[in-house]
Amino acid sequence: MNFLLKKLILFLAGLAVAATSCTQKRDLSQNTVIVHILAEPKGLHPTNDNNAYQRMIFMCTQSRLMTFDMVQNKTVPDLLAKPPELLPDSLSYRCLLRDDIKWDDGSPATIEDVIFTFKLIVFPLINNPDQKAFFENFRELIPDPLHNNGFIVINKKRYFDNEGALSQVCLLQKKYWDPSGLLDQFSFTQLTGQDFSGAQSAALEAFASSFNHADNARNPQKLQGLGPYKVSSWQTGNSITLERKNNWWGKGLPETFRQAWPEKIIFTVIKDMEAVVLALKKENIDVSMELSTAALKKLQKRSYFNNKYTSDFIGSFSYTYMGMNMKPEGSRPAFFTDKLVRKAMAHLVPVDEIIQVSAKGVGKRIASFGLPGQVDYNADLMPPAFDIEKAKKLLDAAGWKDLDGDNIREKTINGVKQPFSFALSYMVSPVTREIALLIRNAMYQAGIDARPDPMDFSVFYERAARHDFDAMLGSWSASAGPEDPRQLWHTSNWANHGSNFTGFGNTYTDSLIQQMNKELNPAKRKQMMMHFQALVAEEQPYVFMYNATRKIAIHKRFDNAGMYPERPNVILNNLKLKTVKDATPSSM
Repeated sequence: MNFLLKKLILFLAGLAVAATSCTQKRDLSQNTVIVHILAEPKGLHPTNDNNAYQRMIFMCTQSRLMTFDMVQNKTVPDLLAKPPELLPDSLSYRCLLRDDIKWDDGSPATIEDVIFTFKLIVFPLINNPDQKAFFENFRELIPDPLHNNGFIVINKKRYFDNEGALSQVCLLQKKYWDPSGLLDQFSFTQLTGQDFSGAQSAALEAFASSFNHADNARNPQKLQGLGPYKVSSWQTGNSITLERKNNWWGKGLPETFRQAWPEKIIFTVIKDMEAVVLALKKENIDVSMELSTAALKKLQKRSYFNNKYTSDFIGSFSYTYMGMNMKPEGSRPAFFTDKLVRKAMAHLVPVDEIIQVSAKGVGKRIASFGLPGQVDYNADLMPPAFDIEKAKKLLDAAGWKDLDGDNIREKTINGVKQPFSFALSYMVSPVTREIALLIRNAMYQAGIDARPDPMDFSVFYERAARHDFDAMLGSWSASAGPEDPRQLWHTSNWANHGSNFTGFGNTYTDSLIQQMNKELNPAKRKQMMMHFQALVAEEQPYVFMYNATRKIAIHKRFDNAGMYPERPNVILNNLKLKTVKDATPSSM
């Protein structure tokens, strides 16, 4: 009863949001894009917040030195006048800031703003750990003596994606954030190496406390940025409204990511999927990038939806996998230390059935961690076929046999008979439960007992990081750009309880990762990465299952309704109301 009551309350809450303006039909001639989101961002702090919803909004309200262009599927200059130039030392980049950038108060953006922004990012008292991670290799930034609007970024060591840190920089106005010039008094070395606990650092501590304040993450009056839109209101738990600026510096520039066709973009929170479906039926939302597979499948069978909305399942840069503990510790049984066993698992996980049942037929099988659309994707790798008989032969060869006729294989390990009965950990959700049950049923046909072991996220992640599991169901998200395999596949990230949960790797694979990360030639690095993807597929630390899709709907009253694999999947600021005259946004 309590469960049903809880579901009813959640549904009615979502329904209330979805039904807003239902009594008075929405005026669809207005140049406003209403975007469905499942949750609001924790905050919109220019450096400290980091989540998918914040990044979606920042595409409209902020500008970066470099940005990802979803149309070209690559990183391109945004506030820079041209791509960074790698200098002969292979450590430094020469950059040139555009000379037409203006802050909202009309003053020009300068190199002083760039230096200030970089100082903020590396300043230890600023609460931006996610952003700081991209600047571990950064040493300092200096003005370029050859160009008034130029600067040089100097890094500590050679790394293939040193340039990538520039796409993490939303430029901040020094005059607004540091009018007294406090940070001018400190070099990069002083800021990153100083002990800030002494009384002499009171001014810096006060500055950091003020900058980190929650007001700078949620108060619309303080949400400053160089993007074409500004946050005009934030109704907590309900909606965030962006309004197009009248004096934006980038009006008339041709790039798709700079366009500003809608007068307003409203992000409205609807958590219940039934309420989302109703909102689409009532045309109370224009865009959703977070539909469930079942919901979009259902909607696409309705003529009213197809008449009003363009929709599709778009491949994304994320995938689902079953990871196997290759280095069990303590008393945990060694089920998956033998590659033959891991290969058998790959033939026993019914991936095609999982795609049909759990992903409603819209997932794409994968063979390794490289994904279609990524620059280093190895398209030659083929996923293992579901083959129970082949799996049985591999298990026999590995010494796992049914010795007592109970249909469960055993093996004597260190003098003790060990049944092949393992726990399959997963985060609680209807979809993952369904996947776990399908795997259990398939495994049993080969004499293996896979025991579904559900748990909440915090417990699941903690146990995975501590290597306290037999096998686990998980997923990872990436992007189209070059990938650093160190996080998932370097042995140091097993030893330090990082994201190498399975214990994959050895001295050779570690050295290969290090070589790839030092290789600055994209073509050579691609060949190395493709080889590494094949090596991972051969060792089979994961059963790689499928490449997930994004479920997207866009109202047909808008042109430019492109859908892209990179998140947020739609360029919201480029949606052009069909009744708007064919003119550039700058003329509005």
